[in-house]
Amino acid sequence: MPAIGEIYRITLVMQQSGQQVENVFHFRERTGLSTDDQIKDDARDFWTLYRTLISSNVTLTEIRAKRMTPIPLDTLIFQPHSGESNGGLAATATNNILAAVTTLRTGLSGKRHRGRCYTPGVSTAILTDEDNKISSSSLTARDGVWNSILAEFNDATGTALHLALGIYSSLIGGTNPMTVAGWQAVVQYVNRPILGSQRRRREGVGA
Repeated sequence: MPAIGEIYRITLVMQQSGQQVENVFHFRERTGLSTDDQIKDDARDFWTLYRTLISSNVTLTEIRAKRMTPIPLDTLIFQPHSGESNGGLAATATNNILAAVTTLRTGLSGKRHRGRCYTPGVSTAILTDEDNKISSSSLTARDGVWNSILAEFNDATGTALHLALGIYSSLIGGTNPMTVAGWQAVVQYVNRPILGSQRRRREGVGA
């Protein structure tokens, strides 16, 4: 069933080599009835999958969940499931400026309808001899992780009971306030072989 509830901004706050890095995702609540604890549990389940893309050198310090529509509410701050405070790849992370890039697609063309995820903590074990390129076997493994993420958090068919993964376009939905019109469900991904640079993206551009 397509999500009908409000938009939640989920922020994964991590530490890598003494630097704080954050990934921000926009989810939509599925039923209009989910409790704070249910939102927290689905966000933890997302991290359970997402962490398998990240070096164990990276520590998740907290997860933040903030309901953004119809008006922003107080931020929920909480910890992951027990034993999941680090990335799941047991190998050293490369330079903390570098990130693995995944394009998130909604099925519609145009930059208003796609986003990008810059995953930190790139493990040296997944790279080829060229330090900025992911090996073909590791790309296949990363595809498997994103398949699992969409199997759980796909808007139409995902098994998660409370959250669906999407992107937010401020050009469509606005920024102050945000509106549900700007949220679009992610239906496809493309993992890029060439690493990118971690950078701050404007609100509503990207995920």
